[in-house]
Amino acid sequence: MKRKYFLILTLIITSIYGIWVYNHKAASPFQTKLSREEKIKVSILLQNMKTRCVGRYLVDFPEAYMPSEKSIITVNDSEITTKRMYAPAFEQSIHLRERELVSKKTISSIDMPYLKNIYKLPDGLNGVIFERVEQETYDDVFRVLEAHLYSNGVAIKIELAAKNGLDKRYDDYRKSSPKNYENNVPNKLAELNDLLVRIQGRAEDEIPMKPGNCIQNAFILDNNKDRESIDMLYESNNTSQLRFGISTNNFIQEKDSLLERSGGIVSNLLSVNGSLLRQGVRNINGLFTEELLAKGKYSEKNDNDRYDFIMLTNEKTGSYKTPVFSLELLNEEWIPSPYNQDEIVSFWDAISQTLRVRPGAF
Repeated sequence: MKRKYFLILTLIITSIYGIWVYNHKAASPFQTKLSREEKIKVSILLQNMKTRCVGRYLVDFPEAYMPSEKSIITVNDSEITTKRMYAPAFEQSIHLRERELVSKKTISSIDMPYLKNIYKLPDGLNGVIFERVEQETYDDVFRVLEAHLYSNGVAIKIELAAKNGLDKRYDDYRKSSPKNYENNVPNKLAELNDLLVRIQGRAEDEIPMKPGNCIQNAFILDNNKDRESIDMLYESNNTSQLRFGISTNNFIQEKDSLLERSGGIVSNLLSVNGSLLRQGVRNINGLFTEELLAKGKYSEKNDNDRYDFIMLTNEKTGSYKTPVFSLELLNEEWIPSPYNQDEIVSFWDAISQTLRVRPGAF
């Protein structure tokens, strides 16, 4: 009896899942019907594909697509920015930054000096760490450890918030709120140094083979516990007016997935005369992904078509071994793309199907 009940329940669940998959089934990549001329245009746009490493993943873009300087990268509580630079220019930038911090003044003279300390980097590393007040208007209990590292032709800047509330004028505050007026600079300095010894500059097309996290212009060796978050924008110097946004993190889990909340998205689209081109699930190189392709108008004053395509994986199961990954295609608002809808969808399919986990990433 129990076995019969189990079989019936299994058939019901299977049927429901089958109906859901059917209703959310995405069109297969490369099924967009293109004319011969359209195929030529798309193939030119896809020339010279290069593999890019973002977080723990790989994705292929045309060579013309490079990350912009608008990237937002955080590891644990550290904010990281990178820039390719010659060594003499890096050295000069360090000297200029030190002079700037020395001359900077806080609003209240009691919080001076603005630059509190200068630390050397761990042995073998080229750069410096400045300990400074967070902002001119803040009490000097609020500090920032500002590290500058030069590695493999890349200037890497890391900022980490810290606190030092040991000054006598904070004694009464410390009694009532000891956590807010502690001195965690030594611990934060150790945390920062641990990150500095694991980060190294790299070329954009250099694909690491060791466990770790790819960020713009650099690679961070694994320590099996970093909280990683990356937001990047890939833009090109071609005339497509198309760009890609990439986001990945290994610690956020959403309660509902893209398709589970798509009802609200579709309602909003229809309310502004937009349309849903495609939505559904795709298995891309072993990754269960959900995608939604939408089209609309930017505004009443701007009649240009607005394309917004998005694909997500691991959205509800984000973790160290299964990082969330989001790929989004957007077009320029004021300059129309020379590519039509079918061409843009075909371009999206060609790029999105290259997503895969980097070998050796974990």
